[in-house]
Amino acid sequence: ACGQPSRPASRPTAAPYVVETITITPRPFRDTLFATGSLLAKESVELPAQRAGVVKEIRFTEGQPVAAGEVLVVLDDAELQAQLRRAEAQLEIAAISERRSRQLLEAGTLVTAAEYDATRASLDVARAEVELIRAQIERTRIVAPFAGLAGLRRVSVGAYLTPGTPVARLQDIRELKLDFAVPERYRPYLRLDQPVTFRVAGHSEALPATIYAIEPQIDVATRSLQVRALAPNPEQRLRPGAFAEVRVVLDEIPQAMLIPPIALVPGLKEQRVYVHKAGQVEARTVRVGLRTAEALQIEEGLAPGDELVVSGILQLRPGMKVQARPVTP
Repeated sequence: ACGQPSRPASRPTAAPYVVETITITPRPFRDTLFATGSLLAKESVELPAQRAGVVKEIRFTEGQPVAAGEVLVVLDDAELQAQLRRAEAQLEIAAISERRSRQLLEAGTLVTAAEYDATRASLDVARAEVELIRAQIERTRIVAPFAGLAGLRRVSVGAYLTPGTPVARLQDIRELKLDFAVPERYRPYLRLDQPVTFRVAGHSEALPATIYAIEPQIDVATRSLQVRALAPNPEQRLRPGAFAEVRVVLDEIPQAMLIPPIALVPGLKEQRVYVHKAGQVEARTVRVGLRTAEALQIEEGLAPGDELVVSGILQLRPGMKVQARPVTP
């Protein structure tokens, strides 16, 4: 109306695309393998009866410690004791006969060398008979072969046992074996005296163990390798048979460039990430090392202090203007 030329309406400037970034800072990185396993007693044996007989005494308490060499069960040995007394009497007679024959042989009268040899052989037979009966008496005693905890008994006083009848189980649990299997491809990373940790139900803390044996042969059915570690159990809180979640550190890098997996853009021939620089994004080709579910190790392509873009990756193009919003990694 005032004769002034009209001005075209100005178009609003598009706001930069907002992305989240993290600052690359080297930090320790562990390549960790997780496996499942079971706890076993360091030593475990089913105590059997070694000969037939009636249980005369039970000298152990179920679930309580026993010492190595302690007599746990005694079978009736009355018949064997009678046989032993008879054999000892025969041994005494044979010894007297051998002594007299030797004296006569030395005097050169009445006894020939052949007769003396027969007398000495009879003495040896009598000694062997005594030793045999004593050994049989020993087998009427079921003895703890090592120190440990006695299990639940399966017999009572007066029960008749046959050879091989199980009496109780004895277990040494001052240390426990930890058995677990790992895929065969991890064999190069395992070594003797390698520390591992494990968790069991009822214990919130991670418990230590040390690998002391690795099965030489790979299981052809599962393509896995059996590994055995030894775990201290001084308070005997852990018990054999428990299910264990095992953690093995395969490799450790003190200063690693780590990024979240979501920041990686996979390609056919190369892998890339986007870095924020001066209000724009820049594509970087990287080489990935170790991988876990939470992080990737970058061996080449990133440097400390780089601002790595961790959101909106699929919408980005090299040189695109963005607004960075730093987040805590």
